[in-house]
Amino acid sequence: MDMTLPNIALIVAASQSLLLSVLIFQKHRSLFANRFLGALMFAYTVILLHILLQDLGIYRDFPILYVMAGVTLAAAQLQYLYTKYLLHRINSFRRTDWLHFLPFFAAEITLCVAILSGAIDLSDVMVADPTTAPLFFRIFNWILIAQGVAYMTAGFRMIIRYNRHVKDVASSVETVQMNWLRNITAAGMSAWLLFFVEDLLLTQGINVSNFVLVSVVFAVYVYAMGFAGLMKSEIFASPDVEKTMQQITEIDEATEHSPLKYEKSGLTEEAAERIVLQLLDMMDRQMPYTDPSLTLSQLAEMIAVSPHNLSEVINSRLKKNFYDFVNGYRIDQVKKDLVDPAKQHLKILTIAFDAGFNSKATFNTLFKEKSGKTPSEFRKTPSE
Repeated sequence: MDMTLPNIALIVAASQSLLLSVLIFQKHRSLFANRFLGALMFAYTVILLHILLQDLGIYRDFPILYVMAGVTLAAAQLQYLYTKYLLHRINSFRRTDWLHFLPFFAAEITLCVAILSGAIDLSDVMVADPTTAPLFFRIFNWILIAQGVAYMTAGFRMIIRYNRHVKDVASSVETVQMNWLRNITAAGMSAWLLFFVEDLLLTQGINVSNFVLVSVVFAVYVYAMGFAGLMKSEIFASPDVEKTMQQITEIDEATEHSPLKYEKSGLTEEAAERIVLQLLDMMDRQMPYTDPSLTLSQLAEMIAVSPHNLSEVINSRLKKNFYDFVNGYRIDQVKKDLVDPAKQHLKILTIAFDAGFNSKATFNTLFKEKSGKTPSEFRKTPSE
């Protein structure tokens, strides 16, 4: 049994996946969604070991170990459930979610029966040319690919819907927007589609890379998911962030089947006008926008109205979302301070943070968008 460089790489990758899984379970399991993330990392550890045992020919002597191959039918579900439980801030396992793992359980039972009965000759999995692999393994791959693409698509759509409503609730979106998860899910989708293309070409006798290219893309996706999820765990565990994410999800669920967000609103014209006046007066006098973590619910509490009614007023009466409404005030405050002689000694970033911004990149982007100038250009020539 000769250990090749690819085999060593598989051992290292499996060890790193296992380490990530242990770290997530030990230090960040209080965030319930992370239990799926930790399980996902462990699943890829098993998958990598499965590839290693196959390459080393271990299955010839210990065929029952081939049941490890069935774990591949649980990975996409774990990715999807991590996304679902994270975005919806679900803190206990829902029994119906066991149904997602029926293909995995079915595959494990089928593999056990087939191996013990001798229906599968495991020397077939050791063929040097994958273009001659038996039909059983081709069918397994097709099921695996179809499932992977379906779950990645469902997760991606969930993230897109969530991101669509972030600016209705938060005035600073850096901590709650899921662009990182969207991008990683897109990478996972790319890996599954690449797997499909390579497997399809194999049916035509064309072996592109012996699935090496697919393995590399999957490795990038897995490690990005594990490390990003691990790094953001403490942020998502914050009660304030959790509350904000729950509000985003509530808006998403309320509008999922209806494009008219406020079609069932009972808010009268008089009440709406009163809320507008209260809101504008408070924004001018109390300057709540200087709090970088200001949310819709916090602002609603200040003027004693429901978040739903406040959101309706901002959207329908002021023709803005919550994010643009609050950051408009922040931009105006920065403009005043930039031309204030008493504040000429202050750095631009200090002024921006005092106005409620907590991200240099976001501040610069919004300021240029609203004023047509960079902050430094505006400070030099504010009236031009």
